[in-house]
Amino acid sequence: MPPPPPVLLDELMEEFFFRLPPDEPEHLVRASSVCKPWRGILADAGFRRRYLEFHGTPPVLGLLHNTLGESYCHSRFVPTSAFRPAVTDIPSWTAMDCRHGRALFLESSLNIEGFQLVVWDPMLGNESRVPWPDHDPRCFGVAVLCAVEGCDHQGCQGQGGSFRVAVLSSEWVTKVTYASFYSSDTGLWSQVTSVDHLAFVQTMPSVLVGDALYFTSIDHILKYELATLDLSVFEKPTVHTGTLVTVEDGELGFASVNDTTLTLWSRETGSAGAVGWAKHRVIDLVTLLPDGALSVPTLSSRQLITHVPGFIDGTQVIFLGTHVGVYMVQLKSGLAKKVLEQLGGLRKVFPYASFCIPVKDAGITTYLQQHHAALLPMAQELKAAERNVRRMIQQCPQLLLRMDDGLQRPPAAHGELQPHGYHQLAVGGEQL
Repeated sequence: MPPPPPVLLDELMEEFFFRLPPDEPEHLVRASSVCKPWRGILADAGFRRRYLEFHGTPPVLGLLHNTLGESYCHSRFVPTSAFRPAVTDIPSWTAMDCRHGRALFLESSLNIEGFQLVVWDPMLGNESRVPWPDHDPRCFGVAVLCAVEGCDHQGCQGQGGSFRVAVLSSEWVTKVTYASFYSSDTGLWSQVTSVDHLAFVQTMPSVLVGDALYFTSIDHILKYELATLDLSVFEKPTVHTGTLVTVEDGELGFASVNDTTLTLWSRETGSAGAVGWAKHRVIDLVTLLPDGALSVPTLSSRQLITHVPGFIDGTQVIFLGTHVGVYMVQLKSGLAKKVLEQLGGLRKVFPYASFCIPVKDAGITTYLQQHHAALLPMAQELKAAERNVRRMIQQCPQLLLRMDDGLQRPPAAHGELQPHGYHQLAVGGEQL
């Protein structure tokens, strides 16, 4: 009889698993379904922590966007990876924000008094309903964020836990803007803060910088300090259409579009202590976007670039909408990828970014149960790959070096996403 294959050390398998790309979460799910020892490695809290440190910023797994139905707006989850939540079409829910692995919706109702907010975790499938505060619902902006103490928000996705919801709204009669936030820990809304300013708050994605949320109105930006509840207003850097972003140093920025030029602005403090906007970077979209991205309908007089429908907090990733679709653009690397064919009448996207890692007693268990039939042949393929790994065990040091060389670049730093399909993990000529 041939000798039994050598035992794969947990430390060795971790090195392989670290190199499975986070924007292709099916690889970790497949590996978890191969055998109990592998599942134990992937479900270990220490592996999760080291995997997050290795890859940095969570990858974009999908987009939420709204479409107009017969009576109500309803939301759709459009995957940009192999991840699929249990529900992808959500009638009577309007997507309003997405951050820290949680999505925020307004539940539609013909009765204004019946408005309520819903916080949904796509990974776990959990829903939490939040009552509408004592605010005018006709002109408002909302945001959701993690409230787990000590969380760095790099790996809180799919973990559940405390959250907060902020609401800003303006009353047309009094010309006053109000703000307050809801805590899931207490189930209560905070004290209401106000500022004398009529802000036509746009339901574009807000931006979290430090402990402050920023919202856009037609011609101004509103800053809501979550620690002090202070609410303030300052002007936009330009009249052109755009969205709030963060720049390389993590500070507040603004991305505006004029024809085929994307201009990035940053909020800076001058030598005299005055805070204002400075032009940070100008990008030619003709060279940035793929060929055909700037095509326009025949006889159209509309702008080539129509809007900037979204942005991911803490990254250099924005979404650009043209007449042919929506593109995810990594400003740091210059990579652009088409992620949506069209938006229809509503021009916003809310990217869902998260790590999809097997965790004990968490959403990955539900995911495995829901996709058991589809994953079974994948697991059989992985068992064959496992045998191949065992045959290569004696060449492990050289193999790992070749795998690292294949990455062709260091692991992504915080704030930079891994481009889809960049990593290829192969063992003995077979891709895992």
